[in-house]
Amino acid sequence: MPRKSVYASAVDWWIAVLLMLGPLICVGSTGVLLQQGRQQDALYCLLAGAGTLLVTGLFTVPCRYTILPDTLSIRCGILFQRVPLHQVKAIEPSGSWVSGPALSVRRVKISTASRFYLVSPVDRDRFIEELTEAVNQVA
Repeated sequence: MPRKSVYASAVDWWIAVLLMLGPLICVGSTGVLLQQGRQQDALYCLLAGAGTLLVTGLFTVPCRYTILPDTLSIRCGILFQRVPLHQVKAIEPSGSWVSGPALSVRRVKISTASRFYLVSPVDRDRFIEELTEAVNQVA
């Protein structure tokens, strides 16, 4: 049977707070503006918050990593990448703060000859084990 394992991204609580901070501030500001009788400003503020929430969602949901028989599929919202397993040179734990399709800083660095990818699966150790096994089977 062909391999297909899906790992969701781990989510650090403080990253979730940062992602939701803009929309939450807009909702609070909308309430204040409504109390002041400034309905039009409240509407603009609410629309800004909804737009921020939409864009954040488009680039973060879903955030998952799928190990296929010959490829690692990385998806974070509308962003999608495929890493052929035969190109993988190294897989190692990482705590890098470099931007990547990961919602946690407890990451895995996947290196190829031309670049590296940072992912943050919930079960990092099992992901490293399984990806290493898949890479070895392709090689």
